[in-house]
Amino acid sequence: MRTVTHTAPGALTPASPLPPAAFLARLSELDDQLSSTDLRPSPEVNEAFRRLVELCTVIDDELAERVLRDPAAGSLVPSLRSLSARGENELEREWAHRIIAADDPWAELGAFPYLDNYRRLVRFELGGLAAVGAPPPASAVLLGAGPLPLTGVELMWRYEVEVTNVDNDAEACELANGVHRALGLQDRVTTVRGDAHRPARLPGVGDSDIVLLAALVGADSAAKRRVSHSLSTVMRPDSLLLTRSAHRLRTALYPPVSPDDLSGFQTLVEMHPCDDVVNSVLVSRPEPATGPG
Repeated sequence: MRTVTHTAPGALTPASPLPPAAFLARLSELDDQLSSTDLRPSPEVNEAFRRLVELCTVIDDELAERVLRDPAAGSLVPSLRSLSARGENELEREWAHRIIAADDPWAELGAFPYLDNYRRLVRFELGGLAAVGAPPPASAVLLGAGPLPLTGVELMWRYEVEVTNVDNDAEACELANGVHRALGLQDRVTTVRGDAHRPARLPGVGDSDIVLLAALVGADSAAKRRVSHSLSTVMRPDSLLLTRSAHRLRTALYPPVSPDDLSGFQTLVEMHPCDDVVNSVLVSRPEPATGPG
């Protein structure tokens, strides 16, 4: 397995180092601020999450390690991660409604504050496929697409990948398909309701070139192992699993995933961004089935 880091042109430079206690105090302040809200988008909530993302991404590795070793991080990081997951869902729901209702849905999509981050993340992930010698995918299944299915739209629109989005939440699926219709993409990409723990019942998983496992599918290592083991029994031997993860202090935003968490898969490359892209990615292939004896 290879582990690489990625720095994009114009990557942010870490801010002036703070003592770990001062850094944790800033994170704790944001935790308190966000915990006192309903996490629905507002100028105050948006600014708090912007500051949180900046603190978790524009930080050098040495300071991140010192912060994470502090006992206070043991409860603070999981709390921030939970707030981030709930806040992301609220943000996506609001923007899905905005795009559906807009006179110019594409212009409204272009105003989404994290659109460029999604685009760079998709490019980063496709670079991981190239790094292991895989051809550009023609088809993909995205597990945990959410109400604002930007990854699927980006893969289909910019890279001409045939995409099936999956989410286990009925409202998220309804909103995602509303976004597809508003953008005029309903004939090229769809979102269906399904359970990632039962991939044999999901369309496309056994046929697609890649399966992308969103960061919030499976909240801990045990859940990731259950999902990945089920996927390994269904996916084609030559297909690849892309698993979104988080590294160092980015684990305050998304749960970390290690190669050991991917049951039934061999991880070929693990990539960590060094710019303000949040997610890491693991590219893995199903392990060959072992017969008796």
